[in-house]
This record gives sequence, structure tokens and C-alpha cells, in this order.
Amino acid sequence: MIIFLFISIWKLFWIWIFGCILALIVSFVPTILKRNYQITLPLVLEILITIALILHVGGGLLGAYGITYYDTLTHFVSSFLVAFLAFVVIYILDEYWDGLMMDKYAMAFVVVFTTIAMGVIWEFNEWLTDMFFGTYEQWGYTDTIKDLFIDMIAGLVMAIIGVAMIKRGSFEEFTEDLGEQIDKLLIKSKKDETKK
Repeated sequence: MIIFLFISIWKLFWIWIFGCILALIVSFVPTILKRNYQITLPLVLEILITIALILHVGGGLLGAYGITYYDTLTHFVSSFLVAFLAFVVIYILDEYWDGLMMDKYAMAFVVVFTTIAMGVIWEFNEWLTDMFFGTYEQWGYTDTIKDLFIDMIAGLVMAIIGVAMIKRGSFEEFTEDLGEQIDKLLIKSKKDETKK
């Protein structure tokens, strides 16, 4: 990301300077969570975050969006990441918090629609970027609908994988450490509230 930032500064691509800075901030979130809250994200999640950031920022900066299917790839990877995060959060809340009880199919349903909703927000972001910065993030209605369709496919793929992992018990193993860390954090915050 730092190399992309230097390239953006050298070329005076202000929008990508902002994008690189934002991506750098996002890339430090796992470190901040670990240092400040003792929450360690699964390695797969950190790798997905890194890949999504590199694909979006690097692709935009280096003009890769002109390559056939590059936009489709970036939407799929980012939407899969969103779906993965949504599934992890919902599963952990279901396991460690008494306020949520969902079966695996309800989780899958929520994950798919959360992914689509985030895709809509992303498309609004592209539209606003075009309006305010004169870019061409959206190439027309067909591009927008294709992007939302890819978002839905990524959500469905993660929903199928997530349900299969829950059935095998591997999702519980995958999220156990993270769930326990969040559970300890929630218990600590409840104790702090009762002291007040």
C-alpha cells in the first residue's frame, strides 16, 4: 500500500492518494484490534482483507479495471469478504450472546442480504465518486446490475460454504478463539457497567 501511495503522490492522483491512505488505515485494523482489545482475527480473514485492498487500490491506480473481468473479480473478492465477515459476526453472536438465536439457514439468508446491501452501498459510493470527482467508476446500468449480481453470487457462495462448515463443525473450530476473545470482552464490559 505504501508503494501505491508513493505512486499516487508521484502521479498526483488525489483520489488514489485518499484511497491509499484509507486502505492503509483499514489494513491496520487487525493490529489495532489485537493490541487494544486482545482480539485476533483468523489469518484467512486478514489475507482476504489484504487481497481486497490490493485489488481495489492497485487496480484503480494502475488502470487494471480496463482488463476484462477485473471489475468482476474485485467485486466478487470484496463481496465474499463482506459475506465472510457477516457470517463470522452472526455466528459468534449466536454462540456467545443470549440476545440472538438463529439456525444456520437463517444465518445464510441474513449473510446473502447483508452482502447485497453492502453492494448497494458500494454502488452509491461509486456514483458519488463519479459525481464529485469526475471519475468513471460506473459504466452504466448494466455494469451496476452486473456488480450487484456478482455481490449476490459471492454472498450465496459464502452462505453455502458457511452452512457446510457449520454442519461439519469446522466453523465452530474456526471461530472458537475469536468468539472466546469477544465473549471475554463482553463479560468485562458488563462487569464495568455494573460497577458504575
